[in-house]
Formats: sequence, structure tokens, C-alpha cells
Amino acid sequence: MTKSTLVFLLLITGYLSSQTTLASQCVPDGQWLLPESGNILNQYEFLDQMPLEGVVLLGEHHANSAHHKWQLETIKSLHKNQPNMTIGLEMFPRRTQPILDQWIRGEIDKYQFVELTEWNTIWSFSFDDYLPILVYAQNNQIPLIALNVSRKLLDRVRESGWHRIPINEREGIGNPARPSRAYAQTLAVSFKRHQPQTRTIDKVGFKRFVQKQLLWDRAMAEGIANAYKRDSKQLIISLMGSWHIIGGHGVPYQLDDLGVNSVTKLIPWDDNLSCDSIDRQFSDAIFGTTYLQTMNLDVFN
Repeated sequence: MTKSTLVFLLLITGYLSSQTTLASQCVPDGQWLLPESGNILNQYEFLDQMPLEGVVLLGEHHANSAHHKWQLETIKSLHKNQPNMTIGLEMFPRRTQPILDQWIRGEIDKYQFVELTEWNTIWSFSFDDYLPILVYAQNNQIPLIALNVSRKLLDRVRESGWHRIPINEREGIGNPARPSRAYAQTLAVSFKRHQPQTRTIDKVGFKRFVQKQLLWDRAMAEGIANAYKRDSKQLIISLMGSWHIIGGHGVPYQLDDLGVNSVTKLIPWDDNLSCDSIDRQFSDAIFGTTYLQTMNLDVFN
């Protein structure tokens, strides 16, 4: 083997190795993985270089309590450097906004809050996981934004399609941007996973499934964009399911269509995710949250 051939093989081996590194490792516990570069940063190295204006999307697997602890710690760290903050929440439809405002003003307790927001019907995941974030927002007078739409509207889209719903019954939501090819493919996989194993594809059902997902993404994006346009000097932290963020296809894509492109996408690692799914577009950073599962946090610090 000639020297030049050996050098070429070493170079190509190194290149292929760099392409598969992200897919062959999981996220180190208590540290940040930056998918674009493959770099690893500790918790504070990464947060110290975060922008203090714009939009930060914090993902979650709704039933994973460690993710909500991570969200709270991230919010607290960013709030120390940027008190001009707003928190957007996927968990609440827009009609509950007056109740969120009452909570921040201290006019209702947690039992009234659960009842008035119809938490156990609308969201149903553990309220205790979300309560520390709500308490921190109340203690620090951080405004909350209800980002979602009603389940009734989502169900109507699934049943009859977006364009058959009168404009005055769309809860103020505009037409979503058409999905990218990559997002459509992702949604196709998800749709097929929940359908009976048949050779024929329910094309109408799939179209409405995509419209429902786009409405969900667009509603949250518009809620965030409206807050951003009122005050672009603030930091808007928004909590939502990770799949609305991963790959930049969901909410980030709709935000870009709305002219908001100062967006940071952060995902907490979860066993439901696969190391093989991490590519350079996955998110801006991924945090290893396993250690948080047994950690008790004092939200009154």
C-alpha cells in the first residue's frame, strides 16, 4: 500500500467516523450535546452563552418528570440574566388566558387553577410536575401565555378538514405554512403507525392528520410570534412536546414563516428517542436529564 493510499484511507475513515459519531452515542448525563458540531458542554458553559432576547423552545416528554425539572432549572438560570421574560405553555388553550393571568396575580390557588383550566380533562398529565414552574413564574411575576387551541377545533380539523371550517370559527389562527417534505415524511410514518395494517392508505385521513398537526404547530407559533412582536427585547421561553421542535419542522418552521427566526431549540433526552435519530438538524442542543429523576428541587429558592 502506497503512502498516498494510506493517507486517503485514513482521511475517508475519519470522515465516515465523524458522520456516524452523533448516531452512535447518547447524550451525557447532566451535559449538553450540540448536534451540529458534536461538542459537549456542561450545563453552565452552554447557558452562559445563550441569547438574552428572542425565542427559546424547551421540549418535553409530557409524562417525564425529569424533563419538567430540567425546564424549571433552565428557566431559573436564564431568568437570572434576563428578567424580561415570558413563558409560553402548550398545555393551555387560548381561552384559559384570563386564568393564567389570575394565577400570576395570586388571585387563585392551585386547586382553583386546576378546576378553572380543566386540567384533568384538557391535559391530564401530572399537575405536580408542572406546578413548580407555575409557582416560580408567580413568585417572579413572569407572564404566562396560553399557546394552544381547543380540542374541539383540533377534532373538527380531523373530521372535516381545515378549509371547511369558517374563518370566524378558527380561534384566530391563520393558514399554516405548507410542511416541508421532511416533515410530511415524518408525519406519514406517525400516521401509518397508528393505522390498521392494510395495503391501502387513507389519503383523506392522512391529509386531515397533517392539517391537524400543522394547526397545532401554527397556533403555538402565532402565540409566540405575537408576544415577540410586542416586545422583541424579551426572552420568550416556550414549553411544548419535543416532537413539535425536533428537526425544526414544527413550531420553528411556522415561526420562520411568521418572520421570527431568532429561535433556539433545546431538547431533553428521553428513552423514547433513539441515538440514531440525532443528526445536525435535530436541535440546537440536547441535555441529558437522567440524574434529575431522583432530584428534589426547591421552587422557592
